[in-house]
Amino acid sequence: MNILFSFIPKKINNKTIITAYEFLRKIQKLGKNSFHKHLDINKEAFSKHLNIISKNNGYIEDQNNYTDMPYGKATMQYSGCEIFAVYNATYSLLKHPIMNLPDLISSFEKDGMALGGKFGTSPKALRDFLESHGFKTSFSTKEKEFDTLAASYPSLILTMYNDRNDIRKEIHTVHISKNNGMYTAHNVYCNGMVIGPYPAFSELMENINGGKAKGISLIGIQKA
Repeated sequence: MNILFSFIPKKINNKTIITAYEFLRKIQKLGKNSFHKHLDINKEAFSKHLNIISKNNGYIEDQNNYTDMPYGKATMQYSGCEIFAVYNATYSLLKHPIMNLPDLISSFEKDGMALGGKFGTSPKALRDFLESHGFKTSFSTKEKEFDTLAASYPSLILTMYNDRNDIRKEIHTVHISKNNGMYTAHNVYCNGMVIGPYPAFSELMENINGGKAKGISLIGIQKA
């Protein structure tokens, strides 16, 4: 049974995983968008989170507390990690949010969701969003390139398996900020804890989920 659970993270190519996400994204975009009412709901709910965001130096670190904000057919607590990563990554570069979280959610409900949000958001949708808003990006699914890519960009978004041996631990996306060459991962455990700082991207990875995390894709981001 353990072999079955480890098959996807160990045997399926990262590029294939991203391709599958893109397929689900395109299918979603072709369907009817019935989530327009979420914007007002999320604007009201988000106001209750601003104090904690301020305490966390402008970053969203507590995804587990976002049960009150819908994303497609799911909630931001369940499948909003990619959107939180975009929010945090752009905040780290601009020193202010690129847009309010409710507007960001609405944007990805229009283009980016996978299976009504139940499978989160396609990583390439994050890249496309960032580029459409004037950021320069680099995207890779090759783990051997991650250290070099990470060293070349001031802000990063990592999509990863939480456990390289067990797909049941699911996929998670986080923002990694850099300060004086030190790497810090945000919203890793969704409970307010940050991981780092560490002097190398590879060292940071070794300290996420006890070293069990496995990268799927990495986006490097900088202001154009």
